[in-house]
Amino acid sequence: MPRKLAAFCGHLANFARGALICSTLLTGAAIPLQQAKADDVNWRQFEGSSIVWAYDIHPYADAVAAQLPEFEKLTGIKVTPELYPDDAYWNKLTIQLSTKSPTWEVVGTGVQLAWDLAPGQLLEPLDRYLTDPKLTASNYDYKDFFPALRDALTWKVTDGQIEAGSGRVWAVPHGFENIQLFYRKDILDKFGIKVPTTPPEMSAACAKLKAADPALTPLGVRFWSSIHTAAISIAKSYGVHDFVIKDGKLDTGLDSPESIAFHKDYVDMIKKCAGPSFANDNWYQVVDGINSGRTAMAIDSNMVGFWNDVAGKPASGKIAFAPPLRAQNGKDFESNIWIWSLAMNAASKKKGAA
Repeated sequence: MPRKLAAFCGHLANFARGALICSTLLTGAAIPLQQAKADDVNWRQFEGSSIVWAYDIHPYADAVAAQLPEFEKLTGIKVTPELYPDDAYWNKLTIQLSTKSPTWEVVGTGVQLAWDLAPGQLLEPLDRYLTDPKLTASNYDYKDFFPALRDALTWKVTDGQIEAGSGRVWAVPHGFENIQLFYRKDILDKFGIKVPTTPPEMSAACAKLKAADPALTPLGVRFWSSIHTAAISIAKSYGVHDFVIKDGKLDTGLDSPESIAFHKDYVDMIKKCAGPSFANDNWYQVVDGINSGRTAMAIDSNMVGFWNDVAGKPASGKIAFAPPLRAQNGKDFESNIWIWSLAMNAASKKKGAA
């Protein structure tokens, strides 16, 4: 297993189920495609086709790209990667698919983006491809993926609305990230800072770090992450619910005492901890801050573990991981998940090859 992937598995080992998923996904990805040649699928039925695969610039994209030469050799299908920086990719993905451009055959997505795209019939349902013996080898078992990953990408669309539960498969998962607190051990040890477990503890730790070194950013936060990842993970431990049923009707849960307590603690933490550029920062800036030592801590995707085992990098071996922050009276912590997935453009003219 490559060192970066081994490091990733090592960090997930703290979660028993996570370690199982990691070994299943990554070991499965390393199985040579030639093993499938014994199957009755005609792997070269689309030989000579050329398709475009679009994705975010990301370590998971690197993992997929590494398999392309073997795939091309097996199938005779030419795959051209188009990789874009994070912000540019998601905007471009929405434009490409919403205008029904056939330029991209296969795209990288996450669950939330798939929710936006599927109701407009912009993604091709994949279940009929997965169950077609002429297109999918019999030794490929989609149920090998952890159920939570499959379930998050499977739903019905009725009258333009998503209905959870069984339904169509809208994308195939190939990687995932949990949200964790990670920190530079050397920096916290230098200033005698204990690893925070709650937002108020984080606020107090940030105040100490700022006093000790004003040039240091105590907590790396990206604005999108502060809505989608860190905030959701922490809010859940407070007992926050986006929606609730009141008197038999759907209502907001964001005006609850639990939600008010969470938002007070969270906003106070951001004010005391985040750098001045956090509203414009992406995960690239978060990683760079941790790697360079300009940032002491972050609450973000645990894929940062990739940078903890890279020879010559200043942060190598210095990044440690802890659970996400939780409510002061909370006994358990929660972690949001981002599922990297591969989907098919419904406007593609080369769906078989895709």
